[in-house]
Amino acid sequence: DKNVFCAGRVDENDLIRTSKATGASIQTTLNNLSVDVLGTCGVFEEVQIGSERYNMFTDCKSAKTCTIVLRGGGQQFIDESERSLHDAIMIVRRATKCNTILPGAGAIEMLLSTYLLHYSLNTINPTDSVNHVNFV
Repeated sequence: DKNVFCAGRVDENDLIRTSKATGASIQTTLNNLSVDVLGTCGVFEEVQIGSERYNMFTDCKSAKTCTIVLRGGGQQFIDESERSLHDAIMIVRRATKCNTILPGAGAIEMLLSTYLLHYSLNTINPTDSVNHVNFV
């Protein structure tokens, strides 16, 4: 009614994440409540996705995180998607923190193949290059 939302039995980790994102201080009592302990966000909404209800805080000035909701047919699929997403996020995190990247997954072999192909097409006798191209 008064543009106020009240949530009960909120997990402590969720309280900490929300307070960091909104800039609010966690209060254990309503005594001596002042404006300087309140946080802000651009939009707050309660959203239902499937059978679950979520509280969405968007446009938070202090937020350094985001939430990704994974849904799918089976729990095994969701678990595998979560692992893959975690791996991708950690790769991006590592790449942004370091100035160097060591390629893997056959990247060196692919580059070597490209150089050998270029070498055989540009420097070897055309009649002999067929054998080299087939090798590469």
